[in-house]
Amino acid sequence: MSKINLPSVLTEDTHFFKEPYIEQLKPFLGRPYISYSSVGSWNEYKDNFIKEKLVGIKLPQGIYASLGNYVGEAIEKGEWGENPNGFIGQENLDLNKYRKPNAEYEKLVIIDRGDYFIVGFIDIYYEQNGEKHLEDMKTGGKGKESTYTSEEYLQTVLYNHALNGECKTGVNFVRREGSHVNPPLKISKEQFYIPIEYNEKRVKKALDKVDKTVKEISELNTTYQKYFK
Repeated sequence: MSKINLPSVLTEDTHFFKEPYIEQLKPFLGRPYISYSSVGSWNEYKDNFIKEKLVGIKLPQGIYASLGNYVGEAIEKGEWGENPNGFIGQENLDLNKYRKPNAEYEKLVIIDRGDYFIVGFIDIYYEQNGEKHLEDMKTGGKGKESTYTSEEYLQTVLYNHALNGECKTGVNFVRREGSHVNPPLKISKEQFYIPIEYNEKRVKKALDKVDKTVKEISELNTTYQKYFK
């Protein structure tokens, strides 16, 4: 891969360069990085990625992402936080069901790719009965679970790879009701676990996807800086 020119380079001012991650991140200071969420943004919402990451335009967070963050933060803290969007259905989700003894929330994982590194944050990581578990929290409307049952869902595959493939991996899926045109969004009673298969073929597919995305972003960023910076 030619010289990488990503818009994101790790510095002490990077928003996640803070405790408890500082010691883990120090060796990567000054190096370009990408998160798997950015890989998804590039491949699914390219215009928004360019506006935010290259041009620097701050875009408002979408209502569906806000619900996901609201649920994730509640599970991490063990209580519901502020609710400016007026989400409902909190009584349908038992936070303690997802809060495991001695669990780590937002556990940092890093995959060094040489010219750049991949950074990710595991929603829930814990050990139970001698097994390591890596779980992602997802909210979605009708049919959205197909995203995570598909072979194309590779986020937790990468995170497990960062931990040497030692974890039992899955997605905790929480169904939402309502929509941005039919608010408020509601947390429904329909919640289930989706196991995610881990194998070397899927790891290669995930890494190839990230490498390809990084190459495309790097080339566009080089062109953008040449003509517009």
